[in-house]
Amino acid sequence: MSRQVEQALLSLMPTHGSDLPPSLVELAGSLLAQSRHRASTLKADEEIARHYACANIACERLKTCLDLPPIVPRPPIPPRIYNRLYAHLENILPNPSTTPRPSRVRTPSLRKREMDDTPTKSQARAVPSRATPTKEMSLAKFRTPSRAESALKARRVEVLGSRDRVHPWIQPVIRHMCAESGQKRLAPTVFAGVEYTLLPEGRPTEDGWVVQHVPDLVAALYFFVMMRVRSITSGDAQLDREGYVPLRKEILALLAQAGQQVAVPEYEEADTFWTGWRSIKSRDFDAAVAKVNENSWLSGDWYEGIVDVLGSAATATATADADMSDGGQEDRQPPLPTRRADAMLQEWNDFLSEAKRADYAVWRDAMLAKIAQAVPRDAAMEVDA
Repeated sequence: MSRQVEQALLSLMPTHGSDLPPSLVELAGSLLAQSRHRASTLKADEEIARHYACANIACERLKTCLDLPPIVPRPPIPPRIYNRLYAHLENILPNPSTTPRPSRVRTPSLRKREMDDTPTKSQARAVPSRATPTKEMSLAKFRTPSRAESALKARRVEVLGSRDRVHPWIQPVIRHMCAESGQKRLAPTVFAGVEYTLLPEGRPTEDGWVVQHVPDLVAALYFFVMMRVRSITSGDAQLDREGYVPLRKEILALLAQAGQQVAVPEYEEADTFWTGWRSIKSRDFDAAVAKVNENSWLSGDWYEGIVDVLGSAATATATADADMSDGGQEDRQPPLPTRRADAMLQEWNDFLSEAKRADYAVWRDAMLAKIAQAVPRDAAMEVDA
């Protein structure tokens, strides 16, 4: 039965922990036992909520002295019946805190005996001593950190959250190389390729070569991204020995320059920031390019999405050129209507749009072709006859 009482108490205080105060459990059990004696005959629907109502009464009586959390009754019976049961049990069950004490006559001899029994101040139990807190300890909790410390802490949390599983120098080095070569918009693409190789499927790679040759990998992936850009923009995907050597020299120079000019952030130490960094030579670069060709590191979306990156950049450039050529005229075409997020009709349920019509035409032709293949020729002739 105590188990039901404890469950009822936990249900009444959903924000309270599983460790209930013993006095609360004891009072609830006592009220339940008294209710069986004082209200032995309850209706069937009221008997179901007897233990719940007793637990509720116990919570209400001890909520102040025990500093209980908010009480949220969820009775197992309809509220109208439960309120009637609660009021009935509240009236018949005695409350020790409100029960008047029996009055007694205080005679002089009784008053003297009480004074003799009262301990004096010197006889009172000594309070355990503790060290007096210093001024700094007392004011530490009320002092707010300085603005510089707060900004530094926030920046540290932001950086650790964004690149806590790759080397800290990778992102600034790639950004420096792309900025120096005039391909600043490709820095996120190169970083995505390095992250795709170092963290396949979101987990650190187990390839020993990759772990030991991270700078080589950065240079090789940068090379393949530049070759992809060259293939898309000019259509020339072939690179002979005469073109490969100058490009390799340029990439190695950019990497070495980044290692010298990239500054260590103030929230990190130099040794920790440059972990895994080393200078590479031409043969290291050639080995890294061959290693990338042997693996499927260029088959991810990051590499295929270079076309979209270049396309968006070209569109932005064309739009800017058109705006400049207009000379600020007012006869520009109005912007195309866009669908708001709270509009009733969205792209996915607009079945009369041009895209939906085109998809339907393709589907209809395919289905008619399948039907024509499924219907025998003899059956078609009988239908025509």
